This record gives sequence, structure tokens and C-alpha cells, in this order.
Amino acid sequence: MLDGPTNSPKSYSSNIGKALLTCETLPVTTFKIIDGELSTTDRRDLSQYQLYLLEISQAVGLGNCSYELARRSPGTLSHSCWLTTANRVLRLYVSSPAPSLKLKQIAEFVMKVYTPNWFNIKSKHSLKDGAKHV
Repeated sequence: MLDGPTNSPKSYSSNIGKALLTCETLPVTTFKIIDGELSTTDRRDLSQYQLYLLEISQAVGLGNCSYELARRSPGTLSHSCWLTTANRVLRLYVSSPAPSLKLKQIAEFVMKVYTPNWFNIKSKHSLKDGAKHV
């Protein structure tokens, strides 16, 4: 559950959930920086949507989303693929001049918890590194 019940495997019934469906069509606006730590990642090892997560996270951390990044697809919304949902949350955030408290909280979770852990696991996926991810 993102911020309300789901309607189907690819939609939410809440305001934020509904906005995620079309977030890539919204213009980028001025937004507040959300700090987050990203581990060093070899961009050549990333899929299209993994690279998008890295770049949109960097944009949110710097307070500037490029036109080129804003035009790219964050991926299809799906409850089973949190990667593209995280992409869409951050894309919606950079398009919201006055984001709701819920959107801020979800974007902060993506920036401070989900994304750093995702890239840590991606770059340090050995069993011996498992305790570092918990």
C-alpha cells in the first residue's frame, strides 16, 4: 500500500497513486532537495530503469532535474515492481511545487532508505555483505 488501497495490479486509488500514472507528463518545477547517500555504481551494469533511479535520485539530491531526464520514461507502474514505482514517486516529487506531506514522506523514504539500499545490494551482493544491508 503506497498511500491508500489498490485498484488493480497497476493502479492505486489515492491521490498520489493516481498521479503516479501520468507523472512523466507533468512539467518539472522548483523542488526542495532531499539528501540521500548513493554508493558508487558502475552505470554500465544498470538496466534502463535502474539508471533512471540513479539519475532521478541524483537530481532530487542536487535540486535540479534536467529536461532530458524529465522526458524519459520512469517505467510502467506496477505493484510488483517497486523500482519503477520509486522512479515514479521521485518524478512526481520533482513536478510538485507544493508536495503534500504524504508525498514528501514517501519521496524521503525512497531517497534515504529504498534507493541507498537498492544500490548497496546491487553493488555488494555477496552473502558476506548481507549483514551490512540489514
